Amino acid sequence: MPTISLYNHTAARFLAGANAVDDTYKVALFSAATFDATDVNLADVVGTQLAEANGYTTGGATLAGVTANTVSTNDAAFDADDVVWGAAGGPITASYAILYNDSDVSDPLVAFIDFEGEQSAGDGTDFIIAWNAAGIFTLTVA
Repeated sequence: MPTISLYNHTAARFLAGANAVDDTYKVALFSAATFDATDVNLADVVGTQLAEANGYTTGGATLAGVTANTVSTNDAAFDADDVVWGAAGGPITASYAILYNDSDVSDPLVAFIDFEGEQSAGDGTDFIIAWNAAGIFTLTVA
């Protein structure tokens, strides 16, 4: 089961309105990456994004169906449709993914996804990030 970690500034950006539901969010795949909660922009990430090949496009896939839903009195969930890359011409293999806001020129980071090991989809199959039914992440107000 993947581990999803938010960057330190993520909640503040949502509260300030800098991350809006109608913004364009992308998720990029990495073969190697180091999570640093203090990173702010995609350019800050130390890692190796997958090269453009075998059905993967550098920069990642755009999230579709982005929503922010009330879960309970103090909770809101950020969610989107599952992400699918069709592997063609060879495998797609990744160990990490990074969710970021592509509407902002600096590509501010939202979340770091650790697949807890290398995940691979062979030629002709799909590499899928299936988000939890409860949402990608939940923000809770104390």
